[in-house]
Amino acid sequence: MATRQQIRAAIKALVEPQFTTTFDYRPAQIYEEDLPSCSIYFEDGDTERDFDQEGVTVGRLVIEVLVRASGNIDSALDEKGALVESQIKQSNLLNNIVEYISRTGFAYDRDPESNSGALSQIFTVHYPDED
Repeated sequence: MATRQQIRAAIKALVEPQFTTTFDYRPAQIYEEDLPSCSIYFEDGDTERDFDQEGVTVGRLVIEVLVRASGNIDSALDEKGALVESQIKQSNLLNNIVEYISRTGFAYDRDPESNSGALSQIFTVHYPDED
């Protein structure tokens, strides 16, 4: 299994109990019955190789939480986002799959007409590249 797949699968296993549906990719569409949901995917990354052709990759991983709430959507998103981050911090570098993982940013996307919203948490991940 490629390293990126292992990382996505490890995070999915950690956070899956907190959501109705958890994806280890970015789905084209998410349905109402899937909420709250979580999508885990890489946006991009850079790999440096040494003379032995062993590589270390620094990737940008996004964990996107989607919820529907009748009240304060930000609080609902923050609650789920905090659970995700807490699980990752407690995971001992995803059981030593990665050398480093840390949240480096976030973005909200709210839809006031449907009382739903998304919180995208951006993580920087350093890992030995086996791809």
